[in-house]
Parts: sequence; structure tokens; C-alpha cells
Amino acid sequence: MIGVKLQQQPTANLTWKDYLTLFLSGVLAFFADTLGLGSFAVNRALTRVMETFDKNEIAAVNNIAQVLPGVLEALFFVYLFPVDLTTLLVLVAGAGIGGALSGVMIRYGSHYSSLLIKASYLFIISLLVLHQFRLLNLGGDLGALSTMQLFLGFFAMIVCGALTAVGVGLFIMVQGILFLMNLSPMFAFPIMTVAGAVQQPITSLIILQSTPNIPLKKTMIYSLSGCFGVLAAMYLFTQITVTWLHTLVFLILIYNLFVDDSVNRKKPCISKKACIGSLRLIH
Repeated sequence: MIGVKLQQQPTANLTWKDYLTLFLSGVLAFFADTLGLGSFAVNRALTRVMETFDKNEIAAVNNIAQVLPGVLEALFFVYLFPVDLTTLLVLVAGAGIGGALSGVMIRYGSHYSSLLIKASYLFIISLLVLHQFRLLNLGGDLGALSTMQLFLGFFAMIVCGALTAVGVGLFIMVQGILFLMNLSPMFAFPIMTVAGAVQQPITSLIILQSTPNIPLKKTMIYSLSGCFGVLAAMYLFTQITVTWLHTLVFLILIYNLFVDDSVNRKKPCISKKACIGSLRLIH
């Protein structure tokens, strides 16, 4: 599918500066992704600084680029933190089903993507603030979820898997859900990375079929560069404290929440014919 799309696209004339910025953004985004910060929020922040992608391309790029680095992350964390198999399979299945619903989100939820993204940022920021002031204990010592927790977690993961299609990062949502369920943070990593490795290919295939003009060459450069970021983060992962991670993700989310949204905003239609054409592409 990706090969066919690449052949259909016009030749992308990239300069050495384009290659460099794509490489650096890929390494940084997926270095952060492996540490549990999520590449979606980081790439949105880097895009505003490096101008690697247009704002309207970010949701598609983030999902497609996640596939290859996501598999590396999943293999690493399943090996490092063996998790209860039933808990893993049920939650990952929910994320996969959510990925299959991506087409519905693209069709009906894309108009509210900015609102959904900001709402998810506010949700996680609130959790981190409550945790910092000891008003809420994020993450406990549970190694598996009970029947009722699994039931709730399954449906929550369906929602998480579907929301990624409009640009809401999977990791940030899954961490919030699992922390609220008192699951140990070390087990949250294999669950969210395996869920991403299953859900992202499904979502990506749907995006490729339904979304035109995706910059696939730039996306693949960014994705392959991200594998280097994953490998670098694997080496440092065990030396990073949870408190440091919470502080960094808090700063990134604050930046994305309040940064000026006027950058890369879509230009208004210049004619009635152009507007009708753009609506047909969306629907």
C-alpha cells in the first residue's frame, strides 16, 4: 500500500536541510516516545520549530510514522517488563478495535481534532498536577487488572485507539487510564507499546485509503530516523526517573496546549468551487 502511494506521488525535491531536520525530528520524537512521552505531542511541538510538516498533515504523519519504531518499542518493553498475558491481550485487543474505527473518526471527528487533542492534554496535565501535590497517586503496584477493571479498560482502549486517527497520542491516553486503575508504571510501558504496535498499522492503512496527499517520502524518512531514537532511548531508559519523565511531559503538553495555533493554518477557500472540492476530499 505504501509503495503504491509513493509511486503515485509527485517527486519530492528535498534539500539537505530537509533531510537533516526530518532526521533530527524523528530521533528526538521517538527518543521521547520510548521514554513514555509519546511522539505525537513532541512532533507537533517540533513541527512548529522545524517546519517539517504542515499542520493539516500531522495526524496522518504521526500515525504512519509510528509503525516501525513502535514495533521496536513493543519488543523491548515486553522483554524488559513481562506483563500479565490476559491483561495485555484484552487491552491490546481494545486498541486494535479502536484502530479499526479510525475511518469513522476521520469522517466525523476530524472537525473536532483540535478540541479533542487539547482535551487530552488538559486531562493528563490535571493528573500530573494532582500527583505532584499528592492529591492523586498515579500508578500503584498492581501487576494485573481485575475482571471489572479489564472490562472498563477494554472499552477505554477502544476510544484511545480510535482517537489516534485525528492526532490524539495513544501513549499519553493509555498512561492516564492505566495509572488511574492503579497499575504499576513499569507494566504500563509494555501494554501501551504493544497496543500501539497493533493499532497503528490498522489506523495507518485506513488513513492511506481515505486521506489524499500524504507526504509519504518525508514520513518514511522521519519514521526510519525514529528507529535510531528508539535505540538510543533503550540504553538510557533504566536511568531515567519517573519524576523527571512527569516534569518533561508536563512541559511539552503545556507548550502544545498554549502555543499559537495560527502556524500552518489552512488557507481559506478562494472560490465556491474550491470549497466544494475540499469538502469532497474530506468526506
